[in-house]
Amino acid sequence: MVDSFYLDLAIKKAWEYQCQTLPNPAVGAVVLDKFGAILSIQAHKIAGEPHAEVLALQEAYYCLSGDSSILSLFQSQEIHHFLLENAKDYFKDVTLYVTLEPCMHSGKTPSCAELLRLLGIKKIVIGAKDCNKEAKGGANALQSCGIKVIKAWEEKELVQTFEDSKALLIPFGSMQSKGSFVLFKYASRLDGSIDGGQISSKAAQSFMHNLRTKVDTLLISGKSVRLDNPTLDCRYATLKNKRSPCVTILTHSREFPKNAPLFYVPNREVRIIHKIEKFEGFVMCEGGAGLFKTLIPQIDMVLFFLNPSMQSNFQLHMQLQANFKILHSQKIGDDLILWLQPLRD
Repeated sequence: MVDSFYLDLAIKKAWEYQCQTLPNPAVGAVVLDKFGAILSIQAHKIAGEPHAEVLALQEAYYCLSGDSSILSLFQSQEIHHFLLENAKDYFKDVTLYVTLEPCMHSGKTPSCAELLRLLGIKKIVIGAKDCNKEAKGGANALQSCGIKVIKAWEEKELVQTFEDSKALLIPFGSMQSKGSFVLFKYASRLDGSIDGGQISSKAAQSFMHNLRTKVDTLLISGKSVRLDNPTLDCRYATLKNKRSPCVTILTHSREFPKNAPLFYVPNREVRIIHKIEKFEGFVMCEGGAGLFKTLIPQIDMVLFFLNPSMQSNFQLHMQLQANFKILHSQKIGDDLILWLQPLRD
């Protein structure tokens, strides 16, 4: 089905920014012209900045009008105002595909549903319902004002697309329901080896460091600190804010040495704990089998980096029995990354 193809493009785009948008959901959007040609593929990138629909409409307006002045705007309010002042009839024949129901409320950014209503979009295809009480209702509101709205959750042909759109919302839903989202990061080579120095490519490291700038707590085991002597900073991040995360070390040692470089990163709090506490906010865990086994009841998602290399000299492997559901896969640099959901009995 054509609709599933374009929604899939939006879903893939949204995964490129998964967790970077927290506490907002990861959302992707695609705009087609009246002939079915793609005008834009965009995604929400950072909380507080323009939503996916707004970025997609911004780029689509430029493609339709040739007016590049809109591309110099970066604030949601500015883009909304510009489109309402200048778009005229540019969008009356376009179709918008978006992975999440356009928001109704105005918070840090104006209402996307209201913008779409005022622009008179011809057709909107939506991947998943919004579970946020304040933001939901956009689909029905747009439908009631005469816009053709297709909801994936109501279409037999879009059942899988609906499930894929919902999978994007796992981090956001977890934050909404229990106040925390726990992501476990793991990296290995093709042969399963995890020792012998840096594993991931530079591009994958940059992706990982971007995520670190967004976490509230980076959790690591005392064993990893002793073996790796890490810094755990964000030196490879490409985002503007390179704030290094606060670190929590889980260890049995009552007198843990504080000589690792991570203790000397400026503007950082380092805590040492001896048992699992209640998690709050976005928590990212980096470690091996021991930490994973300890945290498995709390882990919401696993981010697995697989580097296409083998190291015959190294024998250390992750010794763990666990099953996962693959939510998404993508290539970053030389690495394949898998977003996984733990399967529990």
